[in-house]
Amino acid sequence: MKLKYSMWIYGLVLLMTAGSCKKYINLTPEDATYDQVFWTSGANVDKAVSGAYGLLRSALKDTRSHFIFGDLPTREFTLDAGYFWNYQDLTYDHSNHYSYVPYLEGALLDWTRFYGIINQCHLIVENATKIPDSKYDGGREEKDRLIGEGHFLRGYTYFYMTRIWGDPVLTKESLKDPLHIEPIARSTEKEALDYCIEELKTAASLLPADMNKVRADKGAAWAALAEVYAWRHDYTTAKKYCDSVIDQGGYSLEPVSTYENIWKGDSQESIFELFMKYDQASNEASADFFNIFLYQPIVNRSMTTAWRVNTDYAWNLFQDSLVDKRFDKIFGNRTTSNAALIKYASINYYDANRPTVYVVDNNLVLLRLADIILLRAEARYYTGDDAGARADVNAIRTRAGLDPILPGDPFDAVTIYEEREKELYGEGSLAYDFIRMILTNPDSNIDPSLKDFYTPERIAKKGYYWPLNMRVLLPQNSLLTQNEWWKNH
Repeated sequence: MKLKYSMWIYGLVLLMTAGSCKKYINLTPEDATYDQVFWTSGANVDKAVSGAYGLLRSALKDTRSHFIFGDLPTREFTLDAGYFWNYQDLTYDHSNHYSYVPYLEGALLDWTRFYGIINQCHLIVENATKIPDSKYDGGREEKDRLIGEGHFLRGYTYFYMTRIWGDPVLTKESLKDPLHIEPIARSTEKEALDYCIEELKTAASLLPADMNKVRADKGAAWAALAEVYAWRHDYTTAKKYCDSVIDQGGYSLEPVSTYENIWKGDSQESIFELFMKYDQASNEASADFFNIFLYQPIVNRSMTTAWRVNTDYAWNLFQDSLVDKRFDKIFGNRTTSNAALIKYASINYYDANRPTVYVVDNNLVLLRLADIILLRAEARYYTGDDAGARADVNAIRTRAGLDPILPGDPFDAVTIYEEREKELYGEGSLAYDFIRMILTNPDSNIDPSLKDFYTPERIAKKGYYWPLNMRVLLPQNSLLTQNEWWKNH
């Protein structure tokens, strides 16, 4: 049993050393001398941190899992039953049956790649602290920033995993000898979130407020803390961190006239995003991530091979589409029955010698101001500040060109939820909103019909989390357990 466990961990390390990090990190015992050489300068720590961001980007891009986890379980998209036959059970119409994912198991039921990020962060935090300040070009300030980024990515990654699979295997230090590791049981969700909070608070204390959108800063740590506290329904503390982002972060809402700039990258609204744009020096852009939402005439792609907007759902959501100025910025190729999500539609035919070859020249925005404003609305509502919650929702509505919700107008948690649905459509987050605001919401006034096929038993057994592929992940390790609901479904 120990050998098979160790081989899985060794495979994890091999994953971590792939690509941009291969030259920097290798944990095999015979390379201990190389590690001693590598961890000697701030420049190398910066390379390792850049590698961690690269691992996060690769993890989210894998099989477009970021959008599968965050959007596909909702009603946002319609997928052709023939071309996407193996995705159908994952959708809302097929009751989020996550255990049937033929040919997608590696991306959706296997968390190995995320432990690659976490172990990279362990190494950064452990080794960067030992390097003298003088070995960093920017002295102690640069050292703190790089260590802070390690803490941020470690906390953010654990939170990202916990929202997908629930209780993680919580490690807090790097693997010293991959071939001699004792089995590790899963930690509770509370323990994991406590650790996320600890990490993100440490990050906030070390990171500057320099608003570097593709590298974490203090504002990104505050925003992530707000998300974690809201996930556990600690709305008093969530509001505190939302206030920090909104009042001290230096961010502002992008005007609706340039709404598309949010996803082109480095907008005034963005807090944290992953770089995926085209540049000749280090091209991280591709055609096969964002283009899942696009089809002719935007790109040369058949409609049946794209995730089309579920117009029944979207048109009902945007009943004021003639007034809501976001509508034309979010949905293109519109007919009565079809539409394309065009948030990620900055097409770049970058090579004049290959006129049909393109990349989608957008960044993946993970945290932005509108999200945090609406999160504060949620926090205010649940701490008894209806007027403040209404003001936050109205800030987003005003940007969209809509009339404000007035005192005396219908207003409740579902009002906030629906505004989030409109604002964050197709950004890999609405499935988590559904879990936090509908399925696990402590508010007894939430309409039970909104939970649909999520029975009390399924919710009690946390059947909103995804199962693990037990045949691959430590199959003979008795300490790893399947998520309760998926033991019999």
